Amino acid sequence: MASYNFERALSSMARERLEISEIGEMIRLVKHHGAISFTAGEPSADLMPALQLKEAFGDVFDDPSLLGYAGSVLGYPDLREWIRDWMRDDGLLPDWVVASDIMITCGSQEGLSLAGEALIDPGSYVLVESPTYMEALLSFRKQGAVCVGVPTDEHGIVVEPLETVLKSKNIRFLYSIPNFQNPSGYTASAERRIEVLDVLRKYDVPILEDDPYHHLSYDGETPPTYIKLSGGDARVVYLGSFSKIVAPGIRCGWMIAPASLMTRISSLRVNACLDLPSVLQRGLLNYLSRIDVKAHIEGLNSVYRRRRDALLSALDRHMGGMGFTHNRPGGGFFVWGNVDGIADMTDFARYAVASEKVGVIPGSVFFAPGAADQTSIRLSFAKNDEAQSEEGCIRLARAVKNYRKGSL
Repeated sequence: MASYNFERALSSMARERLEISEIGEMIRLVKHHGAISFTAGEPSADLMPALQLKEAFGDVFDDPSLLGYAGSVLGYPDLREWIRDWMRDDGLLPDWVVASDIMITCGSQEGLSLAGEALIDPGSYVLVESPTYMEALLSFRKQGAVCVGVPTDEHGIVVEPLETVLKSKNIRFLYSIPNFQNPSGYTASAERRIEVLDVLRKYDVPILEDDPYHHLSYDGETPPTYIKLSGGDARVVYLGSFSKIVAPGIRCGWMIAPASLMTRISSLRVNACLDLPSVLQRGLLNYLSRIDVKAHIEGLNSVYRRRRDALLSALDRHMGGMGFTHNRPGGGFFVWGNVDGIADMTDFARYAVASEKVGVIPGSVFFAPGAADQTSIRLSFAKNDEAQSEEGCIRLARAVKNYRKGSL
């Protein structure tokens, strides 16, 4: 008997707007070839506090009510209050934010999805940085958005072209990763953020601020958040995550939005999954309440700073003189580079992982349609120690040399 073919039953969204993640494909190829990986933008397993989390989760089942529904679609109330107090103490929040403006999310990715569902109609224009986070592009395009890229430099979004687009199109929102941006590693200066907010106010456009790397700062203080700088006008929806500073497998992030939007987003959450597991949220809160969070983050930054410096040094030793340039990120997980003489970085990335067993992400996947840069690559240093970065850069240099020979 022939099996049913679901292709003819698919929705137009699943047929036409659902795209495969190039990052996921490269991570799969890295595993398949047993390669050294500069691909995954995730924290290092050896820095995840497994034993402390085990202890923190040890008594959560003493409260059987946590095994029922959460009781609040926004998430575990005590965790939301902890996040509010933590961010307020760090000077990251305006006065209007209270615990009911905070929703616990399944990582910041669920926040992206919920915001997209609430704000995007098919054909809506959404502004994104060039480059920007690939999974955000996929999420917005799944909803039917037309993503329009705006140029960035080492100080953030370039204001003049931003205003040009705002004059010409009806924009639903601007999506920005202002701190140690994925993929470029750049951080928007405080001055540039103020300029961007002034232009957005002029054209009455909101901003979706995605800030998962905020605390991973290696060379100084991180500038104020957009949501703090915006003050009382409440045009910023903020996304945060514990994935980078605790563990991604807990799948715990948060969204901050004014009541006028949070009411709609809460309904979307109920329609999708009712609520998230209270057991996970209570266990995470136990962990956060028992540690010195500031000291924990300082410890992470010490390790990641060394790994960043090791990768940069190895790139300079082995890729110097090969037409390769790169930036020096002040935090986060990513180095952004450009390689001269390679016309198709996606093809090169597949060649490198198969022939030299080193994985990188082609930069073209991080751009809105029509704006791709074919010579750029993203390298993540978070999971590699000094020896791995050294060997990985030797392999990468060899891959560039041999690929160029084969292209002649």
